[in-house]
Amino acid sequence: MPSSGNTRPDNSRRLSILHVDPERAWGGGEVQVFGLTTHLHQAGHRSVVAAAPQGVLSSRLQNAGLPQIALRIRNDIDAWAGLRLRRLVRTGAFDLVHFHTARAHALSPWLHGLGVKRLVTRRMDYALRPGAMTRWLYLQCVDVVVAISTGVQAALLAGGIPEERIRLIPSGVDTPRFAPQTAARQAIRARYGIDPETPLIVAIGALVARKDQALLLSAAHILKTRGYAPRYLICGEGPLRADLEAKATALGLNQAAQFTGFCPDIPALLSAADFFVHVPRHEGLGVAVLEALAAGLPTVASRVGGIPELIANEHTGLLVPPQDAPALADALVRLLTQPELARRLGATGQTVVRTRFDLATMANSNAILYRELLEAPSSSEVLR
Repeated sequence: MPSSGNTRPDNSRRLSILHVDPERAWGGGEVQVFGLTTHLHQAGHRSVVAAAPQGVLSSRLQNAGLPQIALRIRNDIDAWAGLRLRRLVRTGAFDLVHFHTARAHALSPWLHGLGVKRLVTRRMDYALRPGAMTRWLYLQCVDVVVAISTGVQAALLAGGIPEERIRLIPSGVDTPRFAPQTAARQAIRARYGIDPETPLIVAIGALVARKDQALLLSAAHILKTRGYAPRYLICGEGPLRADLEAKATALGLNQAAQFTGFCPDIPALLSAADFFVHVPRHEGLGVAVLEALAAGLPTVASRVGGIPELIANEHTGLLVPPQDAPALADALVRLLTQPELARRLGATGQTVVRTRFDLATMANSNAILYRELLEAPSSSEVLR
């Protein structure tokens, strides 16, 4: 298939899409689903999300007045969820079904024979699990796979997915939302007892091993031994929170590093920050990085997955090797001690995100793909 561009979709035909995202937590994928369906709805298309009841995505959709259908998926072999999804598609007059998570994708076989186009977005750069089931899910149960970065695309190719079955569509963010807010900066700093002049480093992400917030704590300890005293806000929830808080205390960082829990207002939090850190061990692209760059924050991130597609080292941010606390500490010292470097990185990163990774670009590219799928005579002739 041809690669996507920034062309505005042809709205001559109203699309009818069912998105499937059963995750209860709020992560980068859910940010993308919410933004995509918002944009499609505003463009006059029918865009409905099958979401977990009581999940954060469901709550956000409800507050925005966007259509949704309750769909609880317990696991990859949830027959009840599969039957319910099949019934929804058969009676809902949907043209396409867009799966946005692995658990959602596992339900794709239940739509066999309904004549509906199916696609899945792959957001992680993990290697595909080898085996007949994976080949079946990716080659027989969907018409195309959307990769959010060339890193994800490479993992798909290495897993045996033909290049013509993959469409590269990077994630996007609503860049105007992340313009710095003076009032929010003051309010957030006051809430956490941070002086207006004290450097503040922010990290955002689920508190799980692959996001590696422990690495930031190790780097913060190195900075402390060198005489630097910035503050740190670590935003997110997850199973490692207690362990991370214990590590911060053991390193003598319990006053410097605070864990905020789930943060519902990311633009306000970023307005309070001076620098941003995102150092996962694996990452498909990094919505948190996109948001920080959109806010104009000088950013340090690990050189993994799709992150180098967002950050050109020394140009739009600083890249460090994964799981390398001294390298992270050195990068943060550079930002703390070289204000002109920090200013230049923040400004350049913001320009790149506004130009290449805006939400409208991502949504338009998906809409173009939807229309191509609908116009294709058959998946066997066009996409295989």
